[in-house]
Amino acid sequence: MRSKPFVVLYLSVLVATMGISMVSPLLPVYAKELGATGIWIGLTFSIFAVTQTLTSPFVGGWSDRFGRKPFIVAGLLLYCIAAIGYLLAEELWQVIAFRALSGGGTSLIFSVARAYLGEMTPEGQEGRWSGVFSSADIIGFGLGPLFAGVTRQALGFDSVFIGMALLMGTSATVVMLLLPARLAVSTEEHATHALPSSPLRLALRDRMVLALTLNWALISVSFASTFSFLGVRLERLEVGAALIGVVFALESVSSGLSQPFFGILADRLNRRLLNVIGLILLAALVASLGITERLPVIAAILLGVGAAGGLSAVSTSAMQVDVGRRIGMGTVIGLGAAGNGAGVLFGSLMGGLLVDLTGHDVAAFFFAGGSMLLGSFVFLWLSRGALSASAPLTRPAAVFDQLNVPAEDRSSKD
Repeated sequence: MRSKPFVVLYLSVLVATMGISMVSPLLPVYAKELGATGIWIGLTFSIFAVTQTLTSPFVGGWSDRFGRKPFIVAGLLLYCIAAIGYLLAEELWQVIAFRALSGGGTSLIFSVARAYLGEMTPEGQEGRWSGVFSSADIIGFGLGPLFAGVTRQALGFDSVFIGMALLMGTSATVVMLLLPARLAVSTEEHATHALPSSPLRLALRDRMVLALTLNWALISVSFASTFSFLGVRLERLEVGAALIGVVFALESVSSGLSQPFFGILADRLNRRLLNVIGLILLAALVASLGITERLPVIAAILLGVGAAGGLSAVSTSAMQVDVGRRIGMGTVIGLGAAGNGAGVLFGSLMGGLLVDLTGHDVAAFFFAGGSMLLGSFVFLWLSRGALSASAPLTRPAAVFDQLNVPAEDRSSKD
């Protein structure tokens, strides 16, 4: 994990996600100031998921063929353009249009970066590598709202969008200059070559691919419905901008710090069951956000949301890498990103619709929790009997590597 490609990819994704998440708590408030109702607030938050869902399945396969680096750079530049667009927008439809553009950047950055990581991951260490790498985007998502809240309070709305554009431009430059176009395979790391991608129609016939795609959709439904209205709710409770940034950061930092530990568990225990435990805990926690208005309790719940979401995410990521080796890394991760986008869209719009129908934002939080609970049982049914749902057996060579046993002593022990 100390290789140049891993370090460059890790740092660039951290900076990129920091820039992306800077606007997450601001857009619903921004949309409301431009006259948006609940359903339009949900659409403003989630419209990027439409383009993400439509492009992700194809982007993953294309990156298997043509290389990862150009797609990652292009995604960062699209987000830079979107940030400038937010800065210049004067009407709600313009904000929505640039948010939709950023969805293309999302599919290019995250699904392709994950596919690049999958190629580097040694067999038997999928959880560990996924857990460490996940801390980049999770910590970035946590630091972004914190930085945005402080910047907004000190310098105003425009400074946040300028900061986002600068971060995206810097990250694109770093990737362009330092990330290798092709992965140099190391026999010591047991790196895995990407297989040619299977056609989408064949990949979607695999029950485990369907289960994993659904799983990302479930996680996204929960987070989209919750975070579409959490910022608005905190504003109603008269929480300051900087403190809202701190509250949003708690969930992401908790998830980022816990995932390396959960990654080790995912390499030793049944990943399928670990994922379901995370989903059920997440369902209970996000639903409980709807019954409290005390800021310390909300903060504590978000710490738990981060850990539960981290357990589910790292288990799912490890299973994706395993499945990607036989179906095509880009295809599997691209479909997962499409599920993510569909979940964000469905969660935000349904949350907004329920808020409009009931007149209470509590409906969005209950909907998120109920969806996660129901979906966890669907995941269990789809993934039944799948070998890739369990932690793989560690190969003898990998065990000796971890114990630093000299090569000349291995023959007698194998």
